[in-house]
Amino acid sequence: MQQVHINRLGVNSIEFETDILDIPLSPGGEQSFEIVIINYGTPTHVHLSASDDLYDNLTFLEDNPYVSHEEYIPVIARIPFDGRLVNKGKVSVTVGYGSKTESFSVRIGGAGSGDGLAPIDIDESLSLPSKAIPVQRKNDLNMQFSDRFSTIFSSLDQSINIKHIIVLFSSIVIVALIYMLIRSLPSGDTSYSINIGFYPAIALSILFTSLMAYLFIKLSTLKK
Repeated sequence: MQQVHINRLGVNSIEFETDILDIPLSPGGEQSFEIVIINYGTPTHVHLSASDDLYDNLTFLEDNPYVSHEEYIPVIARIPFDGRLVNKGKVSVTVGYGSKTESFSVRIGGAGSGDGLAPIDIDESLSLPSKAIPVQRKNDLNMQFSDRFSTIFSSLDQSINIKHIIVLFSSIVIVALIYMLIRSLPSGDTSYSINIGFYPAIALSILFTSLMAYLFIKLSTLKK
């Protein structure tokens, strides 16, 4: 609020309560305030106007009031979305049908801030080369596939170990040896006579049993 005293010090005298009126606003904001005009003399018209710097920022709902004693004049201050952060100018008060004019300063925006346009957020990715983003996405996809395959292989390594392979291989060899023993016996022979095919089977059985025993001993030693 600003108070304006007229005719207090003499005919057509003009005084202001404050020399600088601060109205804090941000871009896109709007605020209303009042100018109180107090007349100590003969009723008269008082003209209000804004300087060119504030022409788009101030609107007087009544710019030529008739003041007999005291009048409240509503004023609207605004800053456009694309306007300046701080707008400085003057409001002029004219009395005596143009014979006397005085002004006070008005600052709309952040009090104590410097002049400048409203800040604009810029996406830093726009400054990168046009191919930079697709290449980055391609690299990310490759890393994802690589991670998935690594996970699959690691799970296979955990689920399949050397013991399982040895047990499977042992089962296959034992079945093969049994088959060889059966095939080495003459068909229809109930005397259990052994022909020459039986000895290779016995030798393979002894060799395989020794190998399995050695492998199990080595695995047990490594595990400890």
